[in-house]
Amino acid sequence: MITPQMVDFQNGADAGPAWVETLLIPFIAREANIYCLVYVCVRPGLGVMANQVWICGSLSDNRSDLLHYQDNQHLPAPQRLTDFGSDIGLRVRFTNAPRDFTLDYEGDDGTAFHIDWKGLMDPFDIHDPNHSPQAEQVEDMHADISVGQSHKAGHYDLTGHATGTLTIRGKTYTVDSIERMDHSWGPRNPTIIKNMYIVSATFGEDLFFHMICPWNPDLPKANQFQLTHGYVCENGQVHGLTSEVEMTSQHLGLPCVGLQMTVKDVRGKSWRMNASPNLGAPWMPYPSAITYNGLMNFFMDGREGYGVVLANYSLPWLNAKKGRLTEELCPKIWV
Repeated sequence: MITPQMVDFQNGADAGPAWVETLLIPFIAREANIYCLVYVCVRPGLGVMANQVWICGSLSDNRSDLLHYQDNQHLPAPQRLTDFGSDIGLRVRFTNAPRDFTLDYEGDDGTAFHIDWKGLMDPFDIHDPNHSPQAEQVEDMHADISVGQSHKAGHYDLTGHATGTLTIRGKTYTVDSIERMDHSWGPRNPTIIKNMYIVSATFGEDLFFHMICPWNPDLPKANQFQLTHGYVCENGQVHGLTSEVEMTSQHLGLPCVGLQMTVKDVRGKSWRMNASPNLGAPWMPYPSAITYNGLMNFFMDGREGYGVVLANYSLPWLNAKKGRLTEELCPKIWV
């Protein structure tokens, strides 16, 4: 169970330099088809913080096509996470922790946003068996900890309704979207980031999903994905997802250009959805990982939706599989 106090730093005296506390917050100006991601990573034991603001308005395989990108990896750590600002012009203030907060940004190039986030559910605690059926039975998604080992690491996901404004190049757009944010804490080795898909899909306030899916592209296509944690919220009621998943994806280079998945909730109800690309570009949350950060169009039983799909690649894995010399061919399509 997540309490309001868990939004602030959870590191103890023995946490050490590997301990991180993160916030990942996406929102969308849907009419303009613009997607923004804010990422905060604090290492309180070192007294440092990284801030990233990533704004995308097209489908691309490189960051040069982004509408705005601000990345400062060398900021002083704040005293608390419930109310802080940084030198890049970002400010986060929780008004009703952990569900509700405001997000403000004033960039040097005139890019700005002012967002009110209202949680549509209580935080989903992946380490609580009352929330996630696989809590404490699967490998931790972030921390370097064995299955079943007790630890202080934590992670919650929370789908919310973001409203406000986004200004880019002198033009202001309306933000009105439903997406999933998360907060994590615990030990994390930045040189070992795992292959993984993190998928959100929204069909309305009455139906939205979130899935955490470890990914092994070395396996046969039908066996590449697992589902370790996730939920469906149907008509205001949150139901955890089981480990049963059928999932495939297609890629053009690193970008995900197709996604098909069937998941089952704890009630035994199955859900089949498909996704096609809309917006996206690479994002590097850590130097050892490349995440293809996409906003995809979702389809299920005649309903249309949208959602952020984070296809996370371990850079050492990519180097081992795709590193090549000048005389070697460069394959672009792989599945």
